[in-house]
Amino acid sequence: MKATIKDVAKLAGVSVGTASKVINSQGNVAPEMREKVYRAVQQLNYSVNRVARSLRSSSTNTVAVLLAEVTNPFQMTLARGIEEVMYKNGYHLLISSTKEDPEIERENLKMLYEKRVDAIIVCTTGEADAEIRSILQRDVPIVLVDRPVLTLPVDIVADNNLLGMELLVKYIFELGHRDIGVVHGNLNTIHGRLRHQGVINGLELYELNTPPEHQVVGDFKYEGGYNAVQHFFSLQRPPTAIICANNNMTAGVLGACKDLNIRIPQDVSVVSYGDLDYTWNLITPSVTVVTQSPFEIGRKSAELVLQRLSDKNIPGLSHLFLKPELIVRESSGPCETIHQRGGCNK
Repeated sequence: MKATIKDVAKLAGVSVGTASKVINSQGNVAPEMREKVYRAVQQLNYSVNRVARSLRSSSTNTVAVLLAEVTNPFQMTLARGIEEVMYKNGYHLLISSTKEDPEIERENLKMLYEKRVDAIIVCTTGEADAEIRSILQRDVPIVLVDRPVLTLPVDIVADNNLLGMELLVKYIFELGHRDIGVVHGNLNTIHGRLRHQGVINGLELYELNTPPEHQVVGDFKYEGGYNAVQHFFSLQRPPTAIICANNNMTAGVLGACKDLNIRIPQDVSVVSYGDLDYTWNLITPSVTVVTQSPFEIGRKSAELVLQRLSDKNIPGLSHLFLKPELIVRESSGPCETIHQRGGCNK
């Protein structure tokens, strides 16, 4: 049965007149009374669209940012991009994280909505679609960053994960490598699946037959990259090139190669998706990468939020996928340098 204003007033412990004033943003009502009415409206889901609009007629000038992990360099660089734009436009940020846990994401989304923020920028786990849709129904703009979910009716800003991995395959192919090892990320994540598909697309495009033993899931972790090298070089015919789906796993690959006295690129070429940590400047050999654009993702997502806040009736959705750039460094070379093991284009 649909809730009435009497139900809201009863749950909030106020008169119907007071509930009406709060819902319609009229009269002077004590802050604690307003808060009770707000909570009652949300609990009862009272006239969702109309009430949501009236409750938000007065902006809080606060935008929520829900990151995946606040200690992740990519995520913090993204947050700085958001911060630069929002602060210049008079908005404050409320930052939280999911810790890559769908349940925490769901709880935080509800919490942020209850804080009556003006908009939310989310790096989603991909498992909180119902909560995101519910908030959208309450006229709160949401922009997804980094992890695109195309089935949600929201604006999206992300790197082009598919193209980035395809560029790495193309580059390695053009160097003559045919025995290619791949260290995939966590396939239960959005970007893990996208980068996996990008590799598959590239392998199919260049008609490369990469056997299952040359593909390892490293879960985006240092240990995953390290273990992948141990596995690859236990094979009778190891790969002549290794493609890594993120820089954490690439660091593990480099560490394992050092410990096992495997020379880069003389014994194996190594290329990576992502080049973020400044300490990479100290690594020898320097690593060939496709770039990511976390700061620009943050800036553009903030700009989209400002557009939505200025006019919530803007038609259509914006899906911005930033083009990666291939940066060739010392960790990759022609397959002919590994001629003694074969696996090259003859």
